[in-house]
Amino acid sequence: MKLASALPVLFTVFAFSAPASAGWLDNVAEITKKPVTEQAKTIALSETIEQSETTEQSSALVGDVMSQLGLSQTQAEGGLGSLLSLAQTNLGENDFSQLSDSIPNADGLLAAVPALSSDSGMSGLLSQAGNLGSALQGSAMVYDAFEKLGISKEYITPMVDIAKNYLQQSGGDGTVDLLMKGLGSVL
Repeated sequence: MKLASALPVLFTVFAFSAPASAGWLDNVAEITKKPVTEQAKTIALSETIEQSETTEQSSALVGDVMSQLGLSQTQAEGGLGSLLSLAQTNLGENDFSQLSDSIPNADGLLAAVPALSSDSGMSGLLSQAGNLGSALQGSAMVYDAFEKLGISKEYITPMVDIAKNYLQQSGGDGTVDLLMKGLGSVL
């Protein structure tokens, strides 16, 4: 008899605890999502670490330029970017790709090149000189970029030397030769 009298109490407890059970099911659902979330966090963390390592390597090159030439980060990045831009203009797609793959954050450096007016500076004058002007225009754009960044054009060769040393230490085979081929007109 005790069981028969306890059944209504159990049904009442169960009926009132159903929302709690639903909450428990929500917790189970949340718990089952956590491994996916944890996996996503792990993937995001590894991507952040990878980007951080790339930034550190790029920062090492930028840092070398800053410390050896006494330039700001903006000047170092813009100067290196203008040199890469010239190399990109002078090298074929495959050669430049090989070179830029050896320089972490090359796209970021290219993006740091200051915007130049097409009708001012040395590059503007050369753009009006026809074929002869176009051959020299890339070098003039580097000079104009350095000027806009407040960097003396005498810093071009030392900056190239720093980039060469960097590529000798951490670049792939032939990257120094590609850099020199791409920058031949400015040296």
